[in-house]
Amino acid sequence: MTLRPTEWDVLHPLSGQPLAIIRLLWLGPRREPYYRAVTANPRRELRKLVGYWGTLDDAHTACLAMHERAAGRSVDGGDRAPTLQVPAQKPPPATQRPGMAARPQLHSSRA
Repeated sequence: MTLRPTEWDVLHPLSGQPLAIIRLLWLGPRREPYYRAVTANPRRELRKLVGYWGTLDDAHTACLAMHERAAGRSVDGGDRAPTLQVPAQKPPPATQRPGMAARPQLHSSRA
């Protein structure tokens, strides 16, 4: 079986303009779900990281809220001020497995 990454396009609610791309990633030793958002530039090398969230809804809301802030008006139209709040990002995954002692990444005897 081949598993493919799960991806969503975030579109402006009124114009349909692509704003961001969200991809589900499984990160860390516990394989925690993270939703990574990047700008929607058609050229992959020109996309910029928007952030990482713990749910798809938070990532979607964050992309819309950041677009509102950059444009200076609500995505709901009518030239209203931005209304959406950016949800807090999910912290980086744990760096060690539960129940295991921490191990240094580099040993002092190695250069």
